[in-house]
Amino acid sequence: MAAENDDARAVAVEADRIEARAWTDWFAAIPPELRSEFGIAVRTVADATLLMAPRIPLTLFNRAIGLGMTEPASADDLDTVVQAFVDAGCSTFGVAWGPYSEPAALASHLDAMLPTPAQRPSLAKMVRGTAPPSSAASDLRIVAVDRSLVGETDRALTRAHGAPLPGMFAPLFWRPRWHLYAAMDRDVVVGGAALFLDGNSAWLGIAAVLPEYRRRGGQGSLMVQRIRDAIGAGATRIFTETDEPAHAGANPSLNNMERCGFEKIVSRTQFIGPTGMPGHRSRAGARTRPAGRPGR
Repeated sequence: MAAENDDARAVAVEADRIEARAWTDWFAAIPPELRSEFGIAVRTVADATLLMAPRIPLTLFNRAIGLGMTEPASADDLDTVVQAFVDAGCSTFGVAWGPYSEPAALASHLDAMLPTPAQRPSLAKMVRGTAPPSSAASDLRIVAVDRSLVGETDRALTRAHGAPLPGMFAPLFWRPRWHLYAAMDRDVVVGGAALFLDGNSAWLGIAAVLPEYRRRGGQGSLMVQRIRDAIGAGATRIFTETDEPAHAGANPSLNNMERCGFEKIVSRTQFIGPTGMPGHRSRAGARTRPAGRPGR
């Protein structure tokens, strides 16, 4: 492997590492009663971080980050990852795999284990350095969240994301290494976003604006403010990620990132565990029975 590829791989590993740390810390910040109600948990299998929230049937909250990135994964590792989601009662989940995941041959095992007739979604991992970002044009005002805005920002983010978890975002205000931001239309909170700091790296996530306030530059302004604050805090690399558009389609989130100086590190294919998966067949051929999903 050429030196430049070694460097690119190291950046891709760092992108996974800070994303996994941010989500792990976020899940830990959620109040225990909500974690219990929605089955929220984090597990480690081989070098992968498994995010689990079986009563939130979205792959964003049920996925494996980093498998095969710091050490080659085995078929048994992959089998254990899939079984962990099934046993937790996750009706859908994602396993990310990309050009730096090892061994390359394991992709065919993933393909056979999690088949699909449709095109698989792809995730772009993005990075930028310390060049100052250009200002974003917006009539929305971006402010750092203080105590008076925590509840309103949580409610706006919950509705903008369509998340079933009111109170999921507010605890980050009191969490070390996190910074929350609100997008304001006059005195009304209409969106928000978060910045996670970890050593000399930073991660941008959680950004959302209410549908009726979109197309007014809010997402771009939230990104610019977080980049400036990350650089001011000493971050030398800033990471984020977004879905890649299929074919020649557009993705406003990706366009915003590129306008703010982000470049793509790598594309990751998401292998999706099927909804209603009745049970996982191990490589030995024995069918295992998934844990039941508690009803609500």
